[in-house]
Amino acid sequence: MNIFPTCLLILFSLNLNGQSVQNKNWEYSKVVYNSSVKNKTIITNSLPKGGGIVSYKGKEYNYFIFWTNVRNEASSPLDLKIKFPTIISFKSKASFAKVAFAKSNMTIDKVQEFDYGLTGIPSLLNNESVQLNDLNNRISPFKNYLFYSVIFIHKTKWPVRAEYIVNDKKIFYKITAGTDVVMVPCGSFDLKN
Repeated sequence: MNIFPTCLLILFSLNLNGQSVQNKNWEYSKVVYNSSVKNKTIITNSLPKGGGIVSYKGKEYNYFIFWTNVRNEASSPLDLKIKFPTIISFKSKASFAKVAFAKSNMTIDKVQEFDYGLTGIPSLLNNESVQLNDLNNRISPFKNYLFYSVIFIHKTKWPVRAEYIVNDKKIFYKITAGTDVVMVPCGSFDLKN
């Protein structure tokens, strides 16, 4: 008699684990930049994943992984250039950040994965040979370019959000950590004719 309820419970449990879970799209913001009637660029910024702690030179940093999708809707190539300063300071002097680009490629199928599929997070902060110093990419017409931006923040506040914003072909990275907000000039893009 006791075997039947146990088997029923196991079958019920297997059925629950086999059901699909609705996927979250993880998008935070979408920016559309129109340089003319026919030239349009769409930048999609993600919500963060991560939040673990990494040590670097005796200090602890919380990490946050973001992905960005740049879509070139123009009929000519788009040159994208992004480079960050070594240290990004917030208003509260005790808190500062570093941004790193991973050499790993972000793909849309990794959106639902843990840390967006990015591995080796501590090495991005501790070993410069595994990170890109800057992004310098040409995006073909009607194509996407996806990439990771990993933010390491010493003494952060919550929640943390980040997004690339375009203003007159100049790119800024807006980082929000609790009530601290910083706009970092970090690059440019140019449509080639």
